This record gives sequence, structure tokens and C-alpha cells, in this order.
Amino acid sequence: MGLKSINQLVQLESMNDDLRVGLWNALDRDLFAKERFNDSDFTEALWRYYFKWPVDSRPITNNGFGAGYTRVWEQIRKHFFEGSWNEVYDFVEFVLRCYPHDREIRRAIEVTLARENSGYRLIVGNLSPISDEGEVREVAAAIEDANAPVKEHLRTALSFLTDRKNPDYRNSIKESISGVEAMAKVVTGDSKATLGDALKILERNGKLHPALKEAFSKLYGYTSDADGIRHALMGESNLSQADARYFLIVCSAFINLLKVQAS
Repeated sequence: MGLKSINQLVQLESMNDDLRVGLWNALDRDLFAKERFNDSDFTEALWRYYFKWPVDSRPITNNGFGAGYTRVWEQIRKHFFEGSWNEVYDFVEFVLRCYPHDREIRRAIEVTLARENSGYRLIVGNLSPISDEGEVREVAAAIEDANAPVKEHLRTALSFLTDRKNPDYRNSIKESISGVEAMAKVVTGDSKATLGDALKILERNGKLHPALKEAFSKLYGYTSDADGIRHALMGESNLSQADARYFLIVCSAFINLLKVQAS
């Protein structure tokens, strides 16, 4: 009805109070309020790798945290509520890396992101600017179920896309298309085939419709020409987050299709 501004509806480069408080409450319930938060291993990692403060500056005693627990929590809370929107997401990702198998924390974060209209969703531990649930599942399935080379290309593409300080859209696209090429080699059984060669083989064997083959051939050609994605970059790149996001989603979907063909 136009009662809320666009940035409240899809928060990509901002974070309103509802989203920030929602993420804090999710972490407070499933991490800070539980005994494991008193675990010195987690706070040492937090001080060493996230804040990058001297580890011996943590307010602990010889017998553990004790009264220092509150001071540790206060430091985290201050950072969370006074930091920029991207620092909040960075902190959430750090927590998820520390507890990669904790379904409660992950689920609480996922529910909050959806409820508060964040423009980000969790994909294999990364907060990605892909908010459509179908697209999220497509990318996640391609990464989680692929063989090692394909998985590595897609994970790298995702990391370039989700870097909120220095995103690299050009190399994200390059890695996405390389993931398709790696999967095509698996399907065709030819480790030396280019993507173009693999597409021709798939079409000849009746595993790929000519129109779909032509579409991906043109996308592959685009990555050779546009902004020097797969060759030396000449001049300033005009590639955007939308370009990299599109390629990651489309390439993931095509990889999933090839996996079905292979099986």
C-alpha cells in the first residue's frame, strides 16, 4: 500500500531497528543466554579473529569468566547495536562459523531474516543478497550436492558476491560459469572439454535441448566479452551485484539440471 519505504521492504544496504533487534534476540536466546556462551574457546576466537583485540584483554578470572561474563557480553552488545549494518551481518556469520552444526541458531537467524524483510538469506553459512526462497534452495542444492571442483567454484563465487567490504562481482561471475564448465566435464566424461564442447556433446546425446544449449553458449560468450570476465580486464568494470547474483542463480540451476542428466 506504499506505507513503508522500499528500503524497509527489502533491506539490502541498510538495517532497520526491527531487523537488528530481531537478530540480537535470536542470538540472545540461543547463544548468550546459554551456558556455552561462558565457553572461553568461543570468546577467545571472538577476541582473536573477529574483534582482533589482544586475547589477554578479555575480562576473565583464573576460574573462568565469573563477573567478567557481564563485561564480555556488554562489549559484544555495544558492538552489535552501535556498529554499521554490515558489521552486524559479519558478526552473525562469525557466530555461525563457530557453531556450524547448531540448527537452533541457524533456524532462528533464518526466521528473523525472513520475518523482518532482510534482503539477505543464509546459504551454506554465508549471508547472501538473494532473498527469494526458491533461488536460495537452488544455489544451496548446487553447492551442497556437487562434486569437489564444482562445489569449490560455487563457494568461491558466493564468497566474492557476499563480501560486503570488497565485493568482486567480476570474479564471482567467472567462478559461477567455471562451476558450470566443471559440471559439464563430469557429465560428458571429457576432462579437457570446454563448456562449449561439453554443451555440444550434451545436445548431440539428446540430453540438452538445442535452445537451452544456445542460451548457455551465449552466456558463456558474454563472460568472454563483457568487462573481460574470463580474460584480462580492460578499463573499469561496470558489473554490478545484480549481474553476479543473476549468474550465480542461473549457473546453480543449470548445474542442478546437469546433475539430474548425469544420474
